[in-house]
Amino acid sequence: MAAASLIDTVRARPALSLAALGLISGVLSAWAGMTYEPAWLALPGKLFFLDAGSMPIGIFFAVAVATGVWLSTGQLAAVPVVLLATMYAWSAAIQTAIVIMNTTSDLRQILGSLAAGAVGAGVTHLGCAVLVAELRQLRGVALTIAVGALAGLLYYLGDRQIIDLRLLFVVWQPAVAYCIGLGLAARSAA
Repeated sequence: MAAASLIDTVRARPALSLAALGLISGVLSAWAGMTYEPAWLALPGKLFFLDAGSMPIGIFFAVAVATGVWLSTGQLAAVPVVLLATMYAWSAAIQTAIVIMNTTSDLRQILGSLAAGAVGAGVTHLGCAVLVAELRQLRGVALTIAVGALAGLLYYLGDRQIIDLRLLFVVWQPAVAYCIGLGLAARSAA
């Protein structure tokens, strides 16, 4: 009975539900994701072009988004698809940041932060859209990318030690998840 109630709540409020899951993953990423580096994640990390230390943050967010999409849509296939897409999104964001931000120029570092946030958000959104037609709307994809880019600026601020870098995960993850949830809300309304 409680499981049915939870699923009904997620389906009725997918944006808020995904934001809540994103916040949980963001807090876990900030708390344990930056310090937890189990050696056994090195091998699976190679599949995603990540080292063991980068894996937990991606895993936390991938599980959150996959769970939210699955509960919202009832499509069990969303779990592996969204998990894989989100892990590759995390990897793409990191690789984008490394390539663009390898400079002392503030402008390039700001652009790198924007690009990394946008890439991570866009790939995550499009990975979810594989199974959910409502997530293929250009307006929704653009919103997720814009929000991801803006929240990505927190990487620059953290790198410059203006803020604690962990704030990036606590803001970016729920914000991007919320935007994806907005597309799922359109599905629920239809």
